[in-house]
Amino acid sequence: MKILLICGSIAQKSHKRTLLKYIEKLLKDKNIEVVFWDLRSKPLSIAIPEFHKNPSETPNENVKMFVKEVISSDGFVLGSPLYHGSYSGVLKNALDNLHYDAFRNKPVALVSNSGSIRNCAHPCEHLRLVIRALYGYVLQSQIGTSGDDYEETKEGYELINEEIKERVSRLTDELVSFANLLQKNTINKN
Repeated sequence: MKILLICGSIAQKSHKRTLLKYIEKLLKDKNIEVVFWDLRSKPLSIAIPEFHKNPSETPNENVKMFVKEVISSDGFVLGSPLYHGSYSGVLKNALDNLHYDAFRNKPVALVSNSGSIRNCAHPCEHLRLVIRALYGYVLQSQIGTSGDDYEETKEGYELINEEIKERVSRLTDELVSFANLLQKNTINKN
């Protein structure tokens, strides 16, 4: 099984990258193959409409590699900070670079971060619509964090909220279980 983590934050110090790295460790501890796609270090070109039907033919090498990772993955975790009431533009662009059914019959976990606990779920709620449009199964569980859940370090942040850590553990269990179920289900056989 392979899970693709997509970091929709391009900040140098990122709460979202910290949370996704924590998720990556939990998945690897379960012997799951994990690919971490950081849109800061591996940016994608602006989606070109001419390649929407076959994104693998785009001239951008990062987009080609990204599309290949999406196709070969069994599940996903998308992470975004809150930007102007929704998820980040770089994450939207990444999704726009994909085929319309890129997540067909695959589970997708959503995680987000905001400066305030009141708004931390907005990116996840907006991403639910997009993932459904890409034919993915959005997990019922989602995680929204705020700055209070982290401690700043020299290198970035450290997740310190034990309740969030417990919820992340449940989220990864749900993702792996659902991916296993969908892999075995005949609906995914072409």
